[in-house]
Amino acid sequence: MGEFKKRLVASFCIAPLIASVFYFLPDTWFSGVLTLIAIIALFELITMSGTGERYLLLILTLLCIIPLYFKLFFIYAVCLLFAPFVFLIYKIINGESKKPGINEEVMKGIYIIFLGEIFVVLPLYHLSLLKKAGFLLPFILLLTIWASDTCAYLFGKGFGKRKLVPMISPKKTYEGLLGAIAGSMVVIVLSAKTIGIGLLEAFIIGIILGILAQAGDILESVGKRVCAAKDSSGLIPGHGGILDRMDSFIFTAPFLYHYLLGLKL
Repeated sequence: MGEFKKRLVASFCIAPLIASVFYFLPDTWFSGVLTLIAIIALFELITMSGTGERYLLLILTLLCIIPLYFKLFFIYAVCLLFAPFVFLIYKIINGESKKPGINEEVMKGIYIIFLGEIFVVLPLYHLSLLKKAGFLLPFILLLTIWASDTCAYLFGKGFGKRKLVPMISPKKTYEGLLGAIAGSMVVIVLSAKTIGIGLLEAFIIGIILGILAQAGDILESVGKRVCAAKDSSGLIPGHGGILDRMDSFIFTAPFLYHYLLGLKL
């Protein structure tokens, strides 16, 4: 089966399940599912980086999630600061401080902890906050990202000529970016009344979300290039891993939550 057919079959099988999770689940269960997604995405990130002590890094990163979901932000900050310290101490106690390459190993582990928290845990946490702020908001954001990705692909495939970031993601074009913005705007404009914003405001937010979704995708592509990986994993046929599928939420979920919380909700 070709790559495109794999993507199509996987989309038809998985999309209804994802939409149901975003639409029907109450905020508590939704947060539970997001935690599971975070665990898988973090493991993909750690594995993709080629870092040793994968399970230790996963545990240290996950421990920070507990105070975050209970809104104990001071304890979350303390956990985030001390997780690298624990990793360093483990390396020293384990007798690895005398081995060649220890400096790179320690720094790589610390990078993974912070990158995992900032670009995996926090975006998913903001999705859970969106669910609490407005039951349909995560679902609307999901549809926005789907429309943005679909239109980016169609515009890029049909009209794409000028490369956007050729050394990072060779297939991305300026025409595809315009498609991403157009798809995002359509969904936000159609959802303006549900969200509680005006049409002009919806146009602007749609533009911003389209750009931010593409920025998240590009950022994850940077990570894959550095790690020399095509996909974060092969979990979803034709689509890569969980990390590949959630990259569009990296910037969009925090932006939408803080914009609506600060000005509307």
